[in-house]
Amino acid sequence: MSNGPLAAGVLPLLPLRSAVLFPGVSMPIDLARPASVEAVRRATHHGHRDELHNLVIVAVQRDPMNDQPGFEDLHPIATATRIVQVLRGLPGRMTVIVRGLERVRLDGLERVEGCDLVRYQRAAVSPGGSAMLTALAGVLRDLVKRHESLLPASRASQQRQESVQEALDERDAARVGDLVANLVEFETLDRVALLQQLDGGERLRKLVELLAQRCNELEVKRDIDRSVREHLSRHEQEAVLRHKLRAIQAELGDDDPDSWLDELAERLDQKILPEQAQLAVDRELARLERMNPQSSEAVISRTYCEWFADLPWLIPERRVDDPGLDVNLEDARARLEADHHGLDKVKKRVLEYLAVRRLAPNQRGPLLCFAGPPGVGKTTLAQSIAATLGREFVRFSLGGVRDDAEIRGHRRTYVGALPGRLIQAMKKAGTHNPVILLDELDKLSGADLRGDPASALLEALDPEQNDAFEDHYLNVPYDFSQVIFICTANEVGAIPAVLRDRLEFIYLSGYTLEEKLQIARKHLLPKELRDNGLLPALVDASPAAPGSLRDQRARNTSLLVAMRREGDDPVPGAIEPGVEISDAVLELLATEYTRESGVRNLQRRLAALLRDVAMQKAEADLESFSKPAVLEVEDVGRILGPPRYREELMASGPRVGVCTGLGWTPTGGRLLFVEVTIVAGTGKLRLTGRLGDVMKESAQAALSLIRSQAERLGVGHVAFDKRDVHVHLPSGAVPKDGPSAGIALTTALLSALGGRSVRHDIAMTGEVTLRGHVLAIGGVREKVLAAHRAGITDVILPARNRKDEPDIPAAALADLRLHFVSHVDEVLALALCEVPARASA
Repeated sequence: MSNGPLAAGVLPLLPLRSAVLFPGVSMPIDLARPASVEAVRRATHHGHRDELHNLVIVAVQRDPMNDQPGFEDLHPIATATRIVQVLRGLPGRMTVIVRGLERVRLDGLERVEGCDLVRYQRAAVSPGGSAMLTALAGVLRDLVKRHESLLPASRASQQRQESVQEALDERDAARVGDLVANLVEFETLDRVALLQQLDGGERLRKLVELLAQRCNELEVKRDIDRSVREHLSRHEQEAVLRHKLRAIQAELGDDDPDSWLDELAERLDQKILPEQAQLAVDRELARLERMNPQSSEAVISRTYCEWFADLPWLIPERRVDDPGLDVNLEDARARLEADHHGLDKVKKRVLEYLAVRRLAPNQRGPLLCFAGPPGVGKTTLAQSIAATLGREFVRFSLGGVRDDAEIRGHRRTYVGALPGRLIQAMKKAGTHNPVILLDELDKLSGADLRGDPASALLEALDPEQNDAFEDHYLNVPYDFSQVIFICTANEVGAIPAVLRDRLEFIYLSGYTLEEKLQIARKHLLPKELRDNGLLPALVDASPAAPGSLRDQRARNTSLLVAMRREGDDPVPGAIEPGVEISDAVLELLATEYTRESGVRNLQRRLAALLRDVAMQKAEADLESFSKPAVLEVEDVGRILGPPRYREELMASGPRVGVCTGLGWTPTGGRLLFVEVTIVAGTGKLRLTGRLGDVMKESAQAALSLIRSQAERLGVGHVAFDKRDVHVHLPSGAVPKDGPSAGIALTTALLSALGGRSVRHDIAMTGEVTLRGHVLAIGGVREKVLAAHRAGITDVILPARNRKDEPDIPAAALADLRLHFVSHVDEVLALALCEVPARASA
């Protein structure tokens, strides 16, 4: 062919974007460019006897995106090609089947009548050493057999087997290289490099290298696939089987077992979630779709997604109006008055809080903590705030919480993991801005091996950081910034310091006897009458109480209207209560059957009385059921037994060595009787009654004060070194401590040593120094109320506690005389009688 048409000449050009045509190989080419279609038409226009008939030059473009390549845009080595068949399709498009003949080198390009013509000459191919080519061809055939054995069975076809066999049977080394280069799926750049290589030996070496690399890749892929198949878990096999089962059930028309997944996805689609929460849900749903629905992992993922669907989420750019902005302070004041008797200072502070929330809704207000003894209305105050603001109310107790996971939640790696109590409270509330009451904050356990729940709670309560609280279970930030947190506690000192620093305390002290009687009459009695079925008409007409404060208030109002009050005119159409209780019975319950600052035990005793009446009515006929029963004072002892708290009432008369002190407890104030007796001995001081170190030191200081001023105090005749002093405080099982019994100890000691009696109608509290000064103490309100309950008429207080007088209820001040003293001499002048005590009857 050295003198044939392929030695040199001009032929039409078919540029290819990415395909490569090797000599000796046939392939189809789809033509869409007008120049290419015209090149085929020109090549087939020659007569069959013309040597140039059906001949074209196929070259590879450097840039596949170039629609009109120039000479510089073509690789210099191309393939002289014969057109075997032309298949015409849509206008302007056709498919040709061509077969490569040999390599040619391009010398130039010109465009004639819409067709690209190239000048070419036969490429000078270097055959290389025949022995080396034969050896490389043999290696290449072995690699082809290895390559075909590594291919998956899906790749096998009759046409490919024929192409492989053709390459194996070929004896021309150069032709073997072109056949293999076309057979194996090399990268386009590698194919172009093989076409451009004119040295036969180098071309075969490059081909051996590429084919060996390709075989290694297939071997690694085969090993990985085999390892995956061998280690396919039982769970995944079941997933495949269940997928087939679902397909069978769908064909049979059975219910879709994945309907719950679709419902869950639909619920989540209807939720507007923050960005991080949405990403977590999408990721979990994608995992859930690939799981076996009956597996434990699927149950965990399903529960996790359901929490996201159930929780209320706050989107910063979609904030809704706060219903607290429309709060009416007059309505709030009336509501507080209806729900709570007394507590004027507390109500004032709550109204101030509501007013600030109305005027500055976006300001993060203080964190309120209602502190006081049990039963004084801390929880109901929080309910009133929620009802006034029109918000949902959720309460949970922190008593006994030892693990910070109770606050932050458990991580999902644990069996039975759940979110913390705060997230659970938000789910229960169903809104992003509820009022959450953290009850019994002082019962929160301290830090130990299980963590520090107080520190975990701090992140949620601190207004500066609770907009991104991260629960361990959810593992995404949750916004608590719109939640109003209110805390309650009995002892402020027991609250962890890290929380105490961020709380504003509102102290609720105990009630006076008059306040207790009013609360029992207006609030406790109507509720217990209804709960015990003693107002049958109202019970039948009212629905079951859902627990909201608004519904309870409506019921109480109806009950108050229906009840007949002493001295009031009957209300037309009012319903007769099933029992009548006089104020004398309520006073007896409050004084001799309960001894507390609140009214919780009073409510229990009242309920016990009404249960007895309910039992009698249930056993009687219908006629007697309609008649109201009357509870008298005599009935109280029959139903409740003998009184329980008579020992703390005022003493019957003046006594030597007995003084009435006042103490403070978490449940309110109480009387402390100090008893002193003098016996022969060696000057020792004996203290009993389970006294703490501070109270023991107060007794020692009082005795030292008396001994140092014995002559002035009238006990100079006492031989202290021959007398032992025994100080005892009754109720020995109850621990007692503190310095406030100092003046009571001094008075009792001086009374016993001097033989002068102490007034039984006077109580005192105050710390005493060695110089006789009386220092300030705490708990004045509770102590004065305790004295008032016990029937005391005079109370001695330190002069520095005069500032606490406004906190004392007016009802107590009306019955008491307060004496403010600064020195122990004033105490003795008020408490000691002028004449020696006589034997009391």
